[in-house]
Formats: sequence, structure tokens, C-alpha cells
Amino acid sequence: MFTGPFDRRKRRHRCVACSKSHLKCSGDSPCTACVKRNYPCQYGFVMLQERTILVDRGKHSTMNTCSVVRQSFVPDTRVAKPLNADPTVFCLSCYDVFLQKNKFTGLASPRNDIADLVKRGDPESYLRDAVLCLGAMQASTLAAASRSNRIRRFGLESYAKSISGLRHALVNMVDDEESRARILWTTLLLGLFELMNDSTGDGWLQHLIHGTSQALIASGPSTCISGPCMRFFTESKIFEACRAVVFNQPTFLVKEKWMALSASLRVSSLVGSQKALDALLDIVALCASLRVKAANLIHAFQFSGPFGRVEHAQAISHEGFELRGQLHAWASAHHTSNVFRHPTISQASSASSNTERDHETQLLAETFFSATSIYLSGVFDYEICHWQSLQLPVPTLSEDEIQQHVASILGLSQQLASTSISSLLLLFPLRVASARVRQTSQKQKIMNLFGNVGSSFPVAGAFIAEIENLWDYNGAEASASSREVVGREA
Repeated sequence: MFTGPFDRRKRRHRCVACSKSHLKCSGDSPCTACVKRNYPCQYGFVMLQERTILVDRGKHSTMNTCSVVRQSFVPDTRVAKPLNADPTVFCLSCYDVFLQKNKFTGLASPRNDIADLVKRGDPESYLRDAVLCLGAMQASTLAAASRSNRIRRFGLESYAKSISGLRHALVNMVDDEESRARILWTTLLLGLFELMNDSTGDGWLQHLIHGTSQALIASGPSTCISGPCMRFFTESKIFEACRAVVFNQPTFLVKEKWMALSASLRVSSLVGSQKALDALLDIVALCASLRVKAANLIHAFQFSGPFGRVEHAQAISHEGFELRGQLHAWASAHHTSNVFRHPTISQASSASSNTERDHETQLLAETFFSATSIYLSGVFDYEICHWQSLQLPVPTLSEDEIQQHVASILGLSQQLASTSISSLLLLFPLRVASARVRQTSQKQKIMNLFGNVGSSFPVAGAFIAEIENLWDYNGAEASASSREVVGREA
């Protein structure tokens, strides 16, 4: 019950999880529904009721009057402005909130680059519409339920305008650095919008594969040596690497010229833990490429046997050991835990920067290290019978080593959940850990962490469904094996 029209005390609406699931929320912290479902219970920004008395009514912004030239493109505040008659200003504020909550390397921020690109271009450009649609998706999680639908509609309209403008720009493209950077950032922002709007992830893949990746390939590594394209490459590289490993697909990042570009940028432009994370992403991309090669080889084995392919198998095994060595070297140089450092490698370079500024990036890098270590083992141990038939050694991990990495992923992911690193980046390590987890308590932690990701990115639901099916299958398979053993003993 509200005490009066001018009472400004905070009113509690449904928590984020109940709002997304269209459930009645008890309003407690945590609420009853989240306790039953073991979901993280969070309350978003509470919209305040509009006042009846409007001051300077004729001066509010509209789509025609609100441009980045006349006002600050991204308000310097962590609290989103209340929704007024036109949602533009509110969505721009919420876009800033999104950037503050979703850093992808821990150090770099696209905020200034995107703002400058919009200011120097058409105020109603496709990049600005991409900013608005992403801000609208963030706003829909902050707004009261009665206004969420209106904000979402505005976001979809901005998305459609951005797509149309982007297509026109590609047809009539002016080949200069700013135009290329504007197109690259637009494709990435539209992909992020899809991750917040589409629970399947298909839209994100379309934008990343046929948009961002193809635009980078078309531009070439030479355009990413400096300037806004360079900063875009270093910021977006993690998405391409994660796509490759999550979907077991090849990536252009392993091409010689792109690897050379990454190596040169680590020397000239990257600092602290960002340099360590970027070096690890090269190994992640190479592991994904190796997974594709191994899968193709196993597929050929199943149809025509190993005849004539032994040398190919030996090359894959050798490459696997090289990557395992690179992971050991990376851990010895950058990992803060002695557990994962290789004892035969010098520790001279292990005193990396641990300033507060890049501590979050260090946590992310170490999480990715453990996930990549397990992933590389999985390239071989899921089809170990084929490698054993060829009597080839492969760089697999022992069960104890895998469980150490699983525990590391869960511990580090819980720490990252309270930082500004985007929860979206936890999908790769959590998916890897979920396939190797053994304890019920660890499974519950994984589901809680996925639930936290899902509060901002519905695509987490697809991962949850896949993991639950995997656990059900593994459970049924274990029960069948147990019954078979009992039958033999009887």
C-alpha cells in the first residue's frame, strides 16, 4: 500500500528471476521461488512512479532532438535515469550501465571509441541504433513490469533500424578506418542484443560468424595494427575464441597473419593481465582448431579405418603435446597458483602485475586456463580407443588433474560473479566443467552460476537444458554399468 503520491520510498517489485519466469514473487531476499529453484535472487532497478506535475515539459528529448552532439552520449552515472515520454535518454543511460556490468577483458572499454564514432558520423546512424537496442534490453531488466514491454518494443525497433542501416552501409561502404570500425562495433553490439533477446543463441552466431568475423577477415590484419580497429580486435577477440571452442568450429584467429598481429599487439599495446589473457586466447583458438582436425580424423577412421592416416594422426598427437607445453609455459609465467605451474619451467617471469586494475582480468585468464586444459584433454580422451588402437601417446590429463581444474573453475567463477567482468564469459568454462563434474554440490554450484548468467543473458537456458540432459544420460549410463557388474558377480 502506497502512502501518498509524493512518497519516494523504494518499492520492491519482483526479483529478476521471477520476472523473467513470470512467477509470483514473495518479495523476500532471497524470495521463496528462488530458494526452491536454487536460483540467485537479485532485485533490479526499481522504477519510480512518474509525477503528475511535469517541469519544463516542452524541453524533454525526442528521437529527433536527442543527438550525441547536443548531449552527453553516455551519461557519467551508474544509476539509470527514469523513463520519460521518450525512451532514448533512458536507453542511453542503461547502455552505460550495461558496459559497466559487462567488461570483456577487464581493462579496455569500448565506451569512448563508440561514442566518438557516433559523434563523428550521422547522429541517427546504425551504430547509434545498435547502442539504443542494447540499452533497451538492459533497460527492460531494470524497468517495472508495466514498462518493460514498451522498452522492449523500442529496442526491437532500434534493432530493425540498425540492421537496415548496416545493410545500406555495406552496399555503399566508404573504405576508411572509421567506417570499418563503425561496422565492426555495430555487428558486435547487435550480437550482444541477440544474446539478451534470443535464448537459442542462433542470432548471436549469425552476427558473429557472418558479421563480425567476416568484417574482420575482409578488413585484414593490417587494418587492426592501430587505431579504433586495433582496439576493437583486442576487445572482441575473446568472443571469437569462445565461439570456436563452445561449438567446436574452426576460427580465422589461427591463421599465421592473425597470430602475428596478436603477438605484435601484446608487445606494443597490451599491458598487465590483458597481455596474459590475450596470449591464452591464442592457445584457446589453437585448441579449437585441433579439435576440428581430430574430429575429422576420427570420422574418417569410422568409415574407412586408419589406413593411410597414421601420419596425420601422429601430427595431431604431436600438436596436442605442443599445446599442452604452451599451457604449462603460460601457467608458469602468469598463473598465481603453484598447483598448475610446471615444475620444469623457470618461474622467473611469474611475478606478473597484480594491481587492482587488472585483478579481474587475471581471474578470468586463470578460469580460462583451467577450462582450456580440460578441453585439450577432451580432444583425445573422449575418443581414446582410437588413439590407443594406433598406439599413439596423447596429452590427456588424469582424473585427479581434471578435478583440480573443475574445482578451480567453480571457485574462480564465483569470484568473477561479483566483479564487472561479464557473466557471459563464464559460459565456456562452466560448460567444460559441467561435463567433468562428479559431486552433487558442485553440480548445484554450476546451476547457480548459470542462473546468474541467465538473469542477464537468456541464452544460458540453452546451456542449462543441454547440461541437464548430459547429466541424466551419464546417470542412466552409470546405473546400467552398475547393474551389469552386479549381474556378472551374481
